[in-house]
Amino acid sequence: MIVIDSSSLILLAKIDILDIAIKNIKLRLLIPEQVYTECTAKKDSFDAQLIERRVKEGLIVKKEISNRNLCDKILKDFSLGKGESEAISLCIEIKSGIITDDKKAINACRILKINFTTVPKLVVQFYKKNFVTEIDANLIIKKLQKFGRYSDEILHKLKEDLK
Repeated sequence: MIVIDSSSLILLAKIDILDIAIKNIKLRLLIPEQVYTECTAKKDSFDAQLIERRVKEGLIVKKEISNRNLCDKILKDFSLGKGESEAISLCIEIKSGIITDDKKAINACRILKINFTTVPKLVVQFYKKNFVTEIDANLIIKKLQKFGRYSDEILHKLKEDLK
């Protein structure tokens, strides 16, 4: 299993590759309760409905964190949001990596020695493994420009990696 935080899960849904990720990541996506709450808060949005449906289908698994003290410490020490704190706590509890695009969460993962990946890195993997075509990859980049909070440098590197 691999943990995913709210921003990355919502982004995968918004850029239309959540199902590609579910199908092709060899590990099942796992989310803590707070991430589920954050991702499904806007009941009328497409991404919230898609995520809720995938959870109900068992394609994304919800898991309660067991160490609330650890979560609170991570929240405070790294100034993270609740969802990111629960996600990182869950990673530690189950000895898992994480998909995150949150800069503070990435820094916390580096310090805590938690393996992580990002949505742009997933896009490159999906392209290199032929899960998405070149045309699809370019459309995904345009959607990342619209929905993601990436610097021009990150987007430029992504385009280079897709060549």
